[in-house]
Formats: sequence, structure tokens, C-alpha cells
Amino acid sequence: MSVKMGLLDLPSPALSWLDASLATALPSTARIVIWGTVGAAVSMSLYWLLSPQQQLARIAIGERRLKMAMRDGGAEMADDLASAGRLLWLAITRIGLMLVPALVSAVPVVCLMTWLHTHYGHEFPPPGQKASIRVEPAAFEGRWIAHEDRAPRVDVVDDRGIVVHSVSMPAPVPLIHKRVWWSFLIGNPLGYLPSAGSVERIEINLPERRYLFVGPEWIRGWEAPFMTALLVGSVLLKLSFRIR
Repeated sequence: MSVKMGLLDLPSPALSWLDASLATALPSTARIVIWGTVGAAVSMSLYWLLSPQQQLARIAIGERRLKMAMRDGGAEMADDLASAGRLLWLAITRIGLMLVPALVSAVPVVCLMTWLHTHYGHEFPPPGQKASIRVEPAAFEGRWIAHEDRAPRVDVVDDRGIVVHSVSMPAPVPLIHKRVWWSFLIGNPLGYLPSAGSVERIEINLPERRYLFVGPEWIRGWEAPFMTALLVGSVLLKLSFRIR
């Protein structure tokens, strides 16, 4: 199997080291909230630095004036149409000025979410239990092999019981597949299946980690506390520093 980090995985070693340092004093949920807050701070700071804030402020003033003029009942139809056209042009200009800074500022958040999905998404089965495994093609069978002194592994055997692939699992990653076009962006910590091999895909039914104990199942993973901290932090920073 080939192992290679994607571009969005490059911060992962540093994030794991920092998270391990925080783990000595903080529980998992608190660390996820901190990462959401960090994501908001980095993303909004990048957007503020890269976007033309003064020009956006002038556009906002122009939009307000045009809207007030259009609400004036004494304006002529031709004036209203001209104001509407000008307002549309200002809106398009504003979107154009914001687009690239917004896309660039989203990259740190995507890096964080990529790392969080691997680091906080799943866990290994408790001792004595096995994870169910689905292999494609179905002619192969997956077997969960647990060890007390080292990482578990997954063996893929053919219809004669011969092991054709053996994958060590240092991290609880639920999917192993062949390299695809987007692998240069997001890698797989377990690597990839050989492109010329007969096994296409290995799905491992690992338990999902839970950080909230109320609400529906879909809201109890790392996504809810992270996204809440990210959104609240972003809104507070936007309002506090009047970011356009």
C-alpha cells in the first residue's frame, strides 16, 4: 500500500501535537470547541487581510443610498430603473471582491475539518469485540485482527482462505480504497490499495465517537461542537471588527 499525505493534510502533524498537549488539561469536547474557535480566528483574519475592506465599505454606503433613493416615492420610473441597475452592479462588484478572499480563508477550516474527521471521528472497538468489514468485490472477505500490544489490522482473504492483503491500522479510519483524483488534496492515513490489485475497497464499521449526550444521533459527533464554535466565533469577530 502507498502512503501519502494530501495538501490539506500538511498541518495534521502539528495539529496532532498541539491537541496532545491540550489533552493533558482539557477533555475532548472542550478541545473541539477550541479548534472551532481557532478556525474562526484564522479564517476571519485571512479574509480581513486579503479583502479590500475600504472598498467594500464604500460599496455598502452606496448600496444604502441607492435603496433609500428607491424607497422615495417621488422618484421617477426612469430614476428607479437606473438605481436598480446601479444597485445590481454594486452587488456583483461586491461579490467579485469577496469571492477569492472568502475561498482562500476557507482553506484553514477545511484543513481543520479534514484532520478532525480522522482524529475525532471514529474509535476502535472495545477489547473483545470485532469490527464488521465489507470488501469490494464481495468475493473477498475481511477479517478484524486485534492485538494487545500493537495496532489492530485487517486481513483480506480470498475464497480459499488465503490472505491477499493485510492492512495495519494505527488510526481508526473506516475506509481504505485505491488512489483517486482528489487524493492529492486529502490523503488517507492508512494509505491506498494497489491500483493494479483486485481489491477495490475496504469498509470497516468502526464505532463513531460521541461528544454530546442529548439530541439525535447525527448531532452527537465532533461536527456539532466544532461548527457551533466556528460560526459563533466568526459572527462575533465580524461584528466586533466590522468586517465586511
